[in-house]
Amino acid sequence: MFSKCANPACQAEFDYRQGRYYRFHRRPSDDGQPANTHSVQHFWLCGECCETYSLAYAEGAGILIRLNLENAFESDTPRMIAVD
Repeated sequence: MFSKCANPACQAEFDYRQGRYYRFHRRPSDDGQPANTHSVQHFWLCGECCETYSLAYAEGAGILIRLNLENAFESDTPRMIAVD
């Protein structure tokens, strides 16, 4: 479970009444064992951060925080927040 916003630059404490939840399936482990079908990671962006950012999975990189498309600038690069 999470206790704060997934944005590393934000320290907002979890509040179930606001923000946006994300759920990503875990990939199989490096030893070849398949991931449990119920093996997921949960993330939360606070109300302020979810207006500007979203979370996305990138193969080989993990979970990334990105600017929302309507707010994106070409010079902005996604930041990794979790690795599978």
